[in-house]
Amino acid sequence: MRPFRICALAVTVAALAACSSAPTPVNSSASSSQPSSAAASQAPASTSPTPQPTPDNRPLQGLLPADFRGTEAHTFPVGQDMLARLAAAVGIRRRVLEAAYASDHGPAFVQMYALRATGHDPQELLDALPQAAYPEAPAGSITVAPGQLGDRSVTVISEPNAAGTIGSFYALIDGGTLIVAQALVEPVAESAVGELPR
Repeated sequence: MRPFRICALAVTVAALAACSSAPTPVNSSASSSQPSSAAASQAPASTSPTPQPTPDNRPLQGLLPADFRGTEAHTFPVGQDMLARLAAAVGIRRRVLEAAYASDHGPAFVQMYALRATGHDPQELLDALPQAAYPEAPAGSITVAPGQLGDRSVTVISEPNAAGTIGSFYALIDGGTLIVAQALVEPVAESAVGELPR
């Protein structure tokens, strides 16, 4: 009887060993449908393209007055040094900065500009205008403030040391174009802005 018990014991041990070494089944459908958190964190985030300014295809000259108080406006280029600095400030060549002009160089001095640069919002031009207009101004001397000329809201840019010689600048954004009036006194600027086409 003793040999029979030893054989039975040996068979039992072998069966238990076989059970313990059998591979555990894996639910492949569950694991494949749930990516690991590490893989999810490595997935590239979706990025939206930077919106481009809406093109403004209106003729620039048509956005400026044709005359000031009944006197025909001059349309020859003015302020070229300032415009070169303005173009450089926004990272473009001067010829890429489109410009039109209307000016009166009589007693009521005023110069107006319509400015536009493809691919650049007019706010960029406005932000760069103070330093372009007054390149030698002492630090902190240029003032930029909201103003009102008639029914038009404008940004008033001035520098006390230069306002009496080259004037102040009154700027407003019209669609994709920056309109600027340069005048020695505000009433002249207000009259010029009042002549803008509607």
